[in-house]
This record gives sequence, C-alpha cells and structure tokens, in this order.
Amino acid sequence: MQLKINLATKTYINTQQLNWSIVAAVALLGLMLFLNVRDIATNAGEIKRVAKEIAVLTGKSAGEKGVSEQEYQAILARIRFANSIIDKKTFNWLTLLDQLESSVPDGIALTSIEPVQKESALKLTGSARNFNNLRSFMENLENSKSFTEVYLVSQAETKVGATQKGITFNITCKAGIK
Repeated sequence: MQLKINLATKTYINTQQLNWSIVAAVALLGLMLFLNVRDIATNAGEIKRVAKEIAVLTGKSAGEKGVSEQEYQAILARIRFANSIIDKKTFNWLTLLDQLESSVPDGIALTSIEPVQKESALKLTGSARNFNNLRSFMENLENSKSFTEVYLVSQAETKVGATQKGITFNITCKAGIK
C-alpha cells in the first residue's frame, strides 16, 4: 500500500497574478516599441530634410567659380609685398640708433649704417683715428646686449689731409632690437 500525503492545500503559483504581470509587461513593451518607432520615423524625416539641404548647398557651391592658380599666385605676391613693408616698418630705429650712440667711443665716425632685413643684421662703415679706437668700438658692440656676432670685415689705413692718418673699416653684426 502506498500512502500519498498532500501537505499543501493551495497551488503554489497564483495564475491570476501571473497573467496580469504578463499583460503589464506586454503593454509596457508595446509602449516602448511605439515610442521607438516614432523616434525612428522622426529621425528618418530629419535625415531626408538635411540631405535635401546638403544637396541644395552642394549645388550652390558647385556653381561658384573658384580662384584660378594664376590669381592665387598674384594674391600671394601682393601679401608677401605687404608683409615685407610691415616688417621693414616694425624695426625700431630709435632704439637701434640709441644703442649705437652709446657704443661709439670718441675717435670713431660712422659713415654708413645699412640694414640687412633677412638676417636682421647691420653693416657699419666708418673711420677711426687709430686702431685702439676701433678695438674699443668692437668691444663695446660685443659687450652690448643689443648686438651679437660682431665681425670686422675689412679695415684699411687712410690718409686724411697732409698729416692726419686714420683707419676705415667695415663691421657686420646682428641687431637684436625689434
């Protein structure tokens, strides 16, 4: 003989509650599906509108005439010319002349100050009473913060009048003044 004992008086699963949960989940998923389909449709319409605008703008830009290479090169030449004028005008001549004045000792006369724009350098031509004055001038330029790479390019003895002698010289240096 087999005994069967059922200790549970109710069923374990509440089917009514399960059915309502399933209905609520399906309704929620349906709502989410509806919202996603609406967003996709809105985005598709926006994509079509933007594509039309791009096509219109592309058509307008294709109809515009570009700048030819010859015109472009002419414009670049004018820009280079204007920039060179601006560079020449930005050089601070007053400061340069002030620094030169403080560097020139007695017995030195500068006859020419010629700028070399591309190298930011100066060519100085002048005369000195004797070599000691010239050496002193070179040392003053070298010790100045405004001048670097000071080189004596040439020197020659000259005769001024019947009794006076002097030295003519050419010096190059870089000017650090802007």
